[in-house]
Amino acid sequence: MKNKLNAFLVIQAILILILVWLLTYFGRDEFNNIKPNSDISKTTQSLIKSANGVNYITLSPEIQSNSGIKTQPVQTSDYIKNLTNYATVLSIDLLIEQKNRFNEIKNQISLLSNELERDKKNYERFKALNDDNKNVSDKALQEMKVNFENTKIKLQTTQELITGIKQNIRAQWGEIILSMIDAGARKELFEFLVQGKARIIKVTLPENADNQPPKNISLALIDNLNEKFLASYLAESPTLDKSIKGKTYFYIVYSNQLRIDSKVIANQVQDKLSSESGKYLAIPKEAVIWNSGQAWVYVQSSENKFFRKSIETTTESSNGWIVKENQIKENDLIVINGAQLLLSEEFKYQIKNENDD
Repeated sequence: MKNKLNAFLVIQAILILILVWLLTYFGRDEFNNIKPNSDISKTTQSLIKSANGVNYITLSPEIQSNSGIKTQPVQTSDYIKNLTNYATVLSIDLLIEQKNRFNEIKNQISLLSNELERDKKNYERFKALNDDNKNVSDKALQEMKVNFENTKIKLQTTQELITGIKQNIRAQWGEIILSMIDAGARKELFEFLVQGKARIIKVTLPENADNQPPKNISLALIDNLNEKFLASYLAESPTLDKSIKGKTYFYIVYSNQLRIDSKVIANQVQDKLSSESGKYLAIPKEAVIWNSGQAWVYVQSSENKFFRKSIETTTESSNGWIVKENQIKENDLIVINGAQLLLSEEFKYQIKNENDD
């Protein structure tokens, strides 16, 4: 019995040894993979630092050289900006109707004002006679007072009508064009518009355009880009063009060749970006990386430190983007080769931290 038990234990021990050997043999690849990954994680973690809540990457000159990371200083830009958008040739038929109605009501106000002055004098005369020993009856005085009050109400009602018309014109066309109708300003220009010798153009400029609209722009027909028209600034439009995103302005074209309601292309070539409004920098496309719809660049702040900074991409050039000097300064060193590698390294560290959590 003891011999059988001993034999069983020996066989069991042999089977356990064989099983351990098999596990070691077939699991050697996984074991070998675990160790290098641990080393990479430690290396990655050591590359990422933080200062004031902002992460940055530290790379020794040797790693930078082996990874092919290259930088270059940021240069200022003499880029010439070209603003292009659509414009609409407006009909002024409704404006002319409003002007005619406005003048008609003004004439009514003039007549009612004269009538009110007459009724007031008559009422005062009748009242004086009535006070003087009843030379005029109370009934006649009362009738004259009613006439005077009715004329006053008519005048007030008519004045409210003209106020409403002015509000409508102001809401649709703005103060400048209202002054042409109300105060007779720029009478010659309005006559040109009425006679069809000039056109009002509603121009939509991009939202990233300068705060001050250009004094002059060039217009071209969509079906004939070679035919140009010079348009002069008139006023800011109080209404937006729902079909086009941007800021809207009124311009005047002294020509009757533009068809009403037609779409034209508005083009303005600015001078060099003004140094008065700040310095502008050229960011080469090789330096730009994208993440979550945002453009970024890496700036080398010292021999081994790299910070990721966002940039605006509203102004594009032939070789990248033009940005206003802000977070990035002139002569800052930006990474032009290896930026994607730095981004991958940074996010590898972030993913590891999330897994640890």
